[in-house]
Amino acid sequence: MSSDTNEAFGVSFYSGSKAALLACIREAVKQPYSFVVTPNVDHLAQLQYNHELREAYAKARWRLCDSRVLLPLLHRLGVHIEEVIPGSDLTMDLLEWANDEGLGLVLIGATTSECEKLRALYPRIQLHHHNPPMGFINRPEEVQRCLQFIREHPSELVFYAVGAPRQEILAAAVSSRDRTGMGFCIGASISFATGSIKRAPRWMQMNKLEWLHRMFSEPRRLARRYLHDALFIVPAYLRERSARHHKPDPAKQDS
Repeated sequence: MSSDTNEAFGVSFYSGSKAALLACIREAVKQPYSFVVTPNVDHLAQLQYNHELREAYAKARWRLCDSRVLLPLLHRLGVHIEEVIPGSDLTMDLLEWANDEGLGLVLIGATTSECEKLRALYPRIQLHHHNPPMGFINRPEEVQRCLQFIREHPSELVFYAVGAPRQEILAAAVSSRDRTGMGFCIGASISFATGSIKRAPRWMQMNKLEWLHRMFSEPRRLARRYLHDALFIVPAYLRERSARHHKPDPAKQDS
């Protein structure tokens, strides 16, 4: 676990810059396997009831603030995080680096057509692809197929693109004894990278409105989720703030 973290909502967040993170990743991919998660409001809500996700988060090497909506709340709580590191942006940086260096990449999830586009866009990446069936996380034999594929294809990078909490649970199931490299839970980032799903315009991203663009792009899937997230984060923030205000001052206790 990185020492450069700050805790809120039960999560120890990475608090450094993306540039510093990328420098660390360049070294970490040579070491025994570890993985990265990208908490957003939806993940914080799931962490309240999903013990497997909590266990995966506890095992992660870094937990990166993925949300421009979440960041100002963290700042108001006194949590110093240098910048938001959206998973989609980090994925693009890693793909460009992997292509420049001719690195290996295991991709779990994404469609065959997306992989074809990925190979065309990044021809120097040594790409190994396995797309498990829907509901695989509840089928032990399919989980084992994923783990075997990851073990049998050494690579610097492993991308898990099967959605939360499946990708985090799978990432945590890979043993550091089995391989080197780093895993990244990236959600729909491959769809963004290949143009299958269009990202919000830059001005919407910078004004914390990317969620609105995504909701209108996929209303059936996302409208209910975003409503649930909104109903969760407001009372959760108030509880967190209250707990911090009532936390005993260590200096006063020692006096």
